Amino acid sequence: MDANLFSLNATLIQGATMKDLENMISRLLDEKLANVASPTIEVNKNLGGEGLHRPKETAGKLGISLVTLGKWTRQGIINSRKIGSRVYYTDGDINEALKNAFRG
Repeated sequence: MDANLFSLNATLIQGATMKDLENMISRLLDEKLANVASPTIEVNKNLGGEGLHRPKETAGKLGISLVTLGKWTRQGIINSRKIGSRVYYTDGDINEALKNAFRG
């Protein structure tokens, strides 16, 4: 017999209906996804509860193109936040860029 059959992590599914399997998989996915969602909530708390905006949305709010937004980010005119490989801008970043644009 296979040694994994008697493992503490083994699950015997003999006699289970498809609905039972769906419920079990759904419950396991919910548990795993809850662990993934927690860091996202933590990131928002670290940013002072400010909303995160993707570059396209940020460019629209500022009335500029994505190319200009990229230039402004590289020049330090507007700050960005990188989470993984994605770039985000906070409400504070956008407001500060608008203040600086009208100042100079």
